Amino acid sequence: MKITIAILLLFFASDLFAQDTAVYVSDAGNFSTPPWQILKYDGNGENPEVFINQNLGWPQDIIFLDDANTVLISNLSSNQITRYNAETGAYIDVFAPVPGGPTRMKIGNDNLLYVLQWNGNGRVLRYQLDGTYVGEFTSVGVSQSIGLDWDSTGNLYVSSYNSDLVRKFSSSGSDLGIFISSNLVGPTNVTFDDNGDLLVSDYDGGRVKRFDSNGNYLSDFISGVGKVEGIARFANGNILVGTGSGHSVRMYDSEGTFISNFISNGSGGLNTPNAIVIRNDNSGDTFKINAGLNDAWFNPQTNGQGFFITVFPDLGFMSAAWFTYDTELPADDAPSNLGDAGHRWLTAVGPVTDNQAVLNISISSGGLFDTTTETTEVTDGTLTLTFNDCSSGTVMYDIPSIDRQGSVPIQRVAGDNVALCEVLKDEP
Repeated sequence: MKITIAILLLFFASDLFAQDTAVYVSDAGNFSTPPWQILKYDGNGENPEVFINQNLGWPQDIIFLDDANTVLISNLSSNQITRYNAETGAYIDVFAPVPGGPTRMKIGNDNLLYVLQWNGNGRVLRYQLDGTYVGEFTSVGVSQSIGLDWDSTGNLYVSSYNSDLVRKFSSSGSDLGIFISSNLVGPTNVTFDDNGDLLVSDYDGGRVKRFDSNGNYLSDFISGVGKVEGIARFANGNILVGTGSGHSVRMYDSEGTFISNFISNGSGGLNTPNAIVIRNDNSGDTFKINAGLNDAWFNPQTNGQGFFITVFPDLGFMSAAWFTYDTELPADDAPSNLGDAGHRWLTAVGPVTDNQAVLNISISSGGLFDTTTETTEVTDGTLTLTFNDCSSGTVMYDIPSIDRQGSVPIQRVAGDNVALCEVLKDEP
């Protein structure tokens, strides 16, 4: 009886875990030639669906930016990091160009995005999470770099596929020399385990190898995984590993013991897995836009600009006013009796669905200060506002007249209405 109950509880817990989890796999297809895709599976590795198949070019890695409700894909052959909606997979824009061909990406403790390059000078690049380029983090390049991770003290480790090595850098980017120079044949992913050992996926060797904190080879952690690339860890310690030769993703326990083919051969059209991301699927707990968001919002990086947002919950609509500037500074002699000649304001209105509102931009002209005049309004593009909580959101804009698209992370100017928002978001 006790055994039966234990088994039932195990299956019940497993089912709950599967419902709350989604697994995303980057499929490199035929490498430099398509088809390419990002596939989504449930927490059991089943029910595959194509999440993204647009604007890809030999996709490499997957990074979710939950606060912005976006997901980034690094594309080796198109030299771009592209940005998509995190829930629907819809294409948004180019997050950043990377001339050297981006491969692996990770967010560091400084909340910057670290990006590896396959070509070019091989140096590690850094970006803000809105796509702003920060600069080169390392002064020494790693050719065909395709794996990175940090140890517990903040040192960075980067693998080189063609040089069969792992290089070490300090927390400030200083070169600390070659960390591993033997027992590797085409290393890809590198990741530290809870013991402080470095696990290195050896693509051409068909193994995941374990090295100690001094770079000494210890053992083959996992074997029999041809063209191994892509690795992720569940909260319970189980590990997912992609195997290109098997067109599948395998699951192992924390000791490297095989459990199952988590994603079977070719499931969902999977051909060449090269990145795996395990993500909590919050689709059933989506934040709901409510009147507690009515406030002044801005991006601290562009202080002096901002948004006034008003939600009309009974109507199911939102309106927004965007106070900003022209795309270029006006001439010094540009006429302006009140304020700056470069001041611009846009208004927008549109329907609300769950945590997102899509607003049509309206541009007014022909008016005079505090004077009754006939004005003209022209619709010019859209604003898409997405909120994941009561304190932060993202404004995606598309303005055809100036051929400008992009995103603005926003936060409140003051926090007075946060408490009201927290109350209203839980109301039916």
